[in-house]
Amino acid sequence: MTTPAAAACGECGRPLETLTLELPFGIGTRVFFGECPCLTERREAAAADARRRVHEERVHRLLRESGIGLRHRDATFETFATPAAARPVVDVCRRFVGEFPQDGKGLTLSGPPGTGKTHLAVAITRALIGRGFASVIVNVPRLLLTFRATFQSETSTRFEELLQLVTRCDHLVLDDLGRERLTDWVLETLYVVVNTRYEDRLATSITTNLTLEALRHRLGEPILDRLAETNEAYWCQWPSHRQGPRP
Repeated sequence: MTTPAAAACGECGRPLETLTLELPFGIGTRVFFGECPCLTERREAAAADARRRVHEERVHRLLRESGIGLRHRDATFETFATPAAARPVVDVCRRFVGEFPQDGKGLTLSGPPGTGKTHLAVAITRALIGRGFASVIVNVPRLLLTFRATFQSETSTRFEELLQLVTRCDHLVLDDLGRERLTDWVLETLYVVVNTRYEDRLATSITTNLTLEALRHRLGEPILDRLAETNEAYWCQWPSHRQGPRP
């Protein structure tokens, strides 16, 4: 039997392992060449690249659906002008992203206007999206106006889509909670959103200009009790970034 000539990989030049088999029924000898390790490496690299592209496409789609407005499109932890008093809260927000998800745990950021609560909420949203989670931020008064408009339209399809978005995403921020015009319908709608997410152990974070007691008095026990059970609350008390020289 003639020993076959050594074969080499056409890509990297490494010699290939050979397997020689004597086949039955007079078929004769056949030589089979093994797969070069570089082919496995290329296949794994191609799979990793495909996963990266899928992740990037998902991130871009999630960013489009996130509810982040033009003013805050570049809001990140890095672009947050952090006064000394805000650093512990910023650190909490960063840890929240790194440890997410935590069985429905959210954050409550309350404090005076202009302290950057929305900026931090957007930074959380963007960072979670960067990790591949479906994270959404909604301005509560605007969300309720949109809910009402779509609910009262000829078709309720858009209403159902919005309701699904805010009740099924991995993380929801209810931004500026407490600024909505209260009606029975508003309270019922907010309860449905908060309770659905509570029951499904999905994280709901909030920002508000009110103290928690004032918010409890405004929205009632059923909503606030659920948020109090799942959320860690932080009071954002530092100078407003909107305050400055007046023209």
